Amino acid sequence: MTFILSLIGNIILGAIVGYAARAVLPGAQDIGVPQTIGVGVIASLIGFFVFSWFWLPITFVITIVLAAAGISFGIKQGFLKPNQGSIDRA
Repeated sequence: MTFILSLIGNIILGAIVGYAARAVLPGAQDIGVPQTIGVGVIASLIGFFVFSWFWLPITFVITIVLAAAGISFGIKQGFLKPNQGSIDRA
């Protein structure tokens, strides 16, 4: 039961991490909400399983860095597609 609650907590934390990662990246990332949450959840789960022996605030910072790297890499490689309903920001 504790594992499931931790997993649910990390999914919720992943949404926060995804938006925090987009905030620390320079410029506009024109990706949708599901993609932002998805990258944040993946980074949160990696951070939870790999860096769980660290103190929680340090793990949170590492997770945001992982999510920012994931968003940047995903956009450059074309894995994360631009938001369909977005306005062109020239």
